[in-house]
Amino acid sequence: MKLHAFYNVCRHRGARVCSESAKGCKQLVCPYHWWAYRLDGSLKSTPPAATPQERKDNLGLKRVPGLEVFAGMIFLNQQPNPPSFKDALGDLTSKLARYDMDDLLLHGSKDYHIKGDWKLIAENFVDFYHINAVHPELSKFSRVDDHKPYQGKGQYVGFVTTPLTDSGGPGDSHHFNAFSRISPAESQSALFFQIFPNLSVTIYPHSVYTLMTLPSSVIGQTKEQLTFLMAPNAKKHGESQDVFHTKCQALMDFVVKVNDEDVVAIENLQRGLSNARSQDLHGEFIPKFDWPIHRFQNMVLNGLHGVTLDDSLMPHLTTEFEQHVLSASV
Repeated sequence: MKLHAFYNVCRHRGARVCSESAKGCKQLVCPYHWWAYRLDGSLKSTPPAATPQERKDNLGLKRVPGLEVFAGMIFLNQQPNPPSFKDALGDLTSKLARYDMDDLLLHGSKDYHIKGDWKLIAENFVDFYHINAVHPELSKFSRVDDHKPYQGKGQYVGFVTTPLTDSGGPGDSHHFNAFSRISPAESQSALFFQIFPNLSVTIYPHSVYTLMTLPSSVIGQTKEQLTFLMAPNAKKHGESQDVFHTKCQALMDFVVKVNDEDVVAIENLQRGLSNARSQDLHGEFIPKFDWPIHRFQNMVLNGLHGVTLDDSLMPHLTTEFEQHVLSASV
């Protein structure tokens, strides 16, 4: 019951040890010469050669330096002496303190291959200005005018839809129980966080979905995994498991439809920006709507220089929603 992360490289000749996902493994065996490693990364055997134990002790799989868990997700850092992940998250941990993220129930996932750069995918997530144009159903549930900043110090971009509008869809409040410990303000709001660099998290009062972007083999294209999860107490009292599952699937179908619409928009943006670059054209920000993209782009620029974002240079944002949350918890 302990997590480990290793580089997928055999210590003998450097072959890849694992080539596919698997469950229930007792050991990790390199297919090239059958060097076997225990699940804690230590070298177990080197058949048919006999290797002294003192040599084995120094030939375990190389461990990834940083491994931490936050909100039920595993984060890795390959820097030799990784900085504190908690420090990078800033006040985001306190914003999610009342959500039981470690106890979420997995409902389903969907994989995407997007013809767009990962940065555009992240920017699209934090761009709520496009909702009316791209997401006709979502715009009834999470209206553009009801989006407010929920931003503090840390390597993330955060905002909120409050209040959510029951609109006859699968995400309406009466379908599920909300997280049991959240405040009244949170129980009628959706939270959106882009954790730098490549993780998007949407938190409804009763469910969560994440978007993780990963590199593909083609420049300018990205792999993405959508994962949909339910609050641990989302099922209504006396409701059958079949009914609950059907409602969860309807909500996931809604989320997938929204993401499918985003993929079309992102791929169109990628093509447009290619043309813009050839003509040396530059876009314009509208501060009321585009401040999240401005923040994210500055994170990218700072990250290229190995430093975190300087929050003192960011625009001052309203704290209206945060004040509602804090007043309810006093």
